Amino acid sequence: MQSRNHGRSSLARKTLAVFVVSAALQVAAFTVSKAETIYYWKDPSGIYHFYKSPPKGFVPRVKKESARRQSSYKSLSKRQIDRLADLFGKRHKVDASLVKAVIEVESDYNPKVVSSAGAQGLMQIMPETQKDLGLDNPFDPVENVEAGVRYLRMMLDRFKDVRLALAAYNAGPLTVEKYGGIPPFAETRKYVTKVLKRYRYNRSKVRQNVQPSK
Repeated sequence: MQSRNHGRSSLARKTLAVFVVSAALQVAAFTVSKAETIYYWKDPSGIYHFYKSPPKGFVPRVKKESARRQSSYKSLSKRQIDRLADLFGKRHKVDASLVKAVIEVESDYNPKVVSSAGAQGLMQIMPETQKDLGLDNPFDPVENVEAGVRYLRMMLDRFKDVRLALAAYNAGPLTVEKYGGIPPFAETRKYVTKVLKRYRYNRSKVRQNVQPSK
């Protein structure tokens, strides 16, 4: 994240926008208890900067984004998408390293991708699942990641096992229950293996970053 140590007059000219993942994203069965507010601004080079709280020295302009307003998110970088994974992972109590692994395997961080089966966006959510989750715009990275993490949390709660939760995310929970475990589908088995491999790698990076320097 770039330094915010600028002059007061320069800070006053920057516009800080706020978007809210609000009740519009919710349905009764999957109510999100509290709205998530994320502050961001776009610098002159087109890079977005995200904050959990209003940065010091900024005068925020607050607005609630429409589900169809996705133009502001088209240029999100991998780092910024990872930031969303951190925020929503913490919110829904899902390891952010797992969320990032799912995003990478599902879409390779491409928010516009559509699979041959019809899954859409960063976390490749199927249209019928989008309806259940109240996801209005699957190509909006913010909405997609929030809904995807929420759904992943549901699978973890349902199966109490990361491997089975990932299999359910890929093949559907009823399929996992039908076979009493990971279905005998090459695609699903490969998917679970790839996500777990990436998950372990992401966790190892986190551990390296938190180790005290010698």
